[in-house]
Amino acid sequence: MEIQKILQGSNIKEIRAVFSFNDKDKHELVIFKFNLWARYFFHQYFKSPDAPFHTDIDTNNLKAYRGELTTFVDIAFRGAAKTARTKLFLAFCILNDLEHTKKYIKVLAADLTNSKQIVTDVYNMLILHRVGVMYPEVFQKTDLKREETMGSFTTSNGIKVIADTIGTEQRGAIQEDSRPDLIWFEDFENRTTLRSAVKTISIWANMEEARTGLAKGGSSIYTCNYVSEQGNVHKLVTRETYNKVVLIIPIITDEGELTWAKRYSKEDVEQMKQDDEDFEGERLCKPSASKDILFDRETLDNMKVLQPIREIAGLKIFKEFDPSHRYASGHDVAGGVGLDSSTSVFIDFEQLPAQVVATFNNNMIRPEVFGDEIQRQSSYFGFCLVAPEKNNHGHATIARLRQLEADIFITPKKATTILSTPAKEYGWHTNAMTKPRMLFALSKAIEDGHLMLNDEDLIQDIKGYTRNDLIENENDPRLTTRHFDLLIACAIAWQMKDFATYHRPKGLTEMEIYELQQERNFGGTNLSR
Repeated sequence: MEIQKILQGSNIKEIRAVFSFNDKDKHELVIFKFNLWARYFFHQYFKSPDAPFHTDIDTNNLKAYRGELTTFVDIAFRGAAKTARTKLFLAFCILNDLEHTKKYIKVLAADLTNSKQIVTDVYNMLILHRVGVMYPEVFQKTDLKREETMGSFTTSNGIKVIADTIGTEQRGAIQEDSRPDLIWFEDFENRTTLRSAVKTISIWANMEEARTGLAKGGSSIYTCNYVSEQGNVHKLVTRETYNKVVLIIPIITDEGELTWAKRYSKEDVEQMKQDDEDFEGERLCKPSASKDILFDRETLDNMKVLQPIREIAGLKIFKEFDPSHRYASGHDVAGGVGLDSSTSVFIDFEQLPAQVVATFNNNMIRPEVFGDEIQRQSSYFGFCLVAPEKNNHGHATIARLRQLEADIFITPKKATTILSTPAKEYGWHTNAMTKPRMLFALSKAIEDGHLMLNDEDLIQDIKGYTRNDLIENENDPRLTTRHFDLLIACAIAWQMKDFATYHRPKGLTEMEIYELQQERNFGGTNLSR
């Protein structure tokens, strides 16, 4: 009641005392003061009562402002007012923090127009007539030269706020002998940037440059939507970072509870489902449930994970070899320079459902050496049919496998061939026609329960694959943020289901099997023929 009297009065000094704070004040008190101040001056922003999660946004914004958090990732559904509250919070702190904790604040967005609009909005809050009467000193003329524009301004007490694009060089960005101490990243990822691996990796590198250019004790706030697992928001969510808080707020929970019931009804949500192109990503903050995800997430989440029964030189074996079963493998071949990986996936097709029995992943092995490695791996499964991808580096691998007389998949001849018999095409060719076909076939096999993946790394690789990845056409692997090498090897292996045959005589003892393996390894009889 006393506060209400003060706010209804005309004593400017008393009113400002209600809103002001210092570092001794507890979080709860500062948040209370912020909400009073925001409603006192900008009641038009509060057309609906606050949701419970708004307190979480305010609290974490304050912790980042005070340097108690190095990173606050604010992911809330579109329409949650996260951007508006953050703008109000910055204006509140500029006017009411008695110690001016942050002196140099940057707002960065992928598009300069967006970041300028935010700084303009904050500036307009500060020069509002009612605010100017209460805080006349904010833009009071001084002897110091300072800027005061819509996109960049400095207050009379030395607080600088500037709009810029992601990628601005941070070194040398100094305000009164200090680097930026608070960066707000807003609208740094959207559907346009996600379509290009080049843009995605460039934005991440630029954001990291900005973040690492912060002053000691500086903090970052990221306001964003979680629409894809292929972008930088997902990296922010999953990356291990010191003193980081990730807040994810959907419009409605899995249990059907509205998170902002005073503003959005269930009828509103149903309408959004019909109207929104990506309701799951934009409103539920669940890219795993969006139309972009190629593989059914629920099936993958329920997939049983096995621990390897043994691991031999990087080959994880999950099931014992049975000579009476049909096996085949798929292989993605990399350059061996630490970028993407050379991978192997072996499948036992005789079991129902079929089982991934072994996987291999190495980003340093050379393509020609990978041929010897595939031959070694296949020896554990009866020198089974192997299908290395022949794109790019695969030709060296296939050439070595042919020298070793491995049982290499041969592309079936086209029925239209009439005049001559074409040369045999060894290996699996991934192209614009075969890639979608093999990935959709694998997706259906997994969803229908026809294939058990068993390997946690393989499952995680498949989880993140999207339709955008399917159409990615970057040529330089250094510009690509995601490779999905295990997934590709698995998809190729699954294509071998109609070609795999029995490659080991039945009824042999383990010693006889071992002797035959040794004979094959040292140039003896070709057991797979």
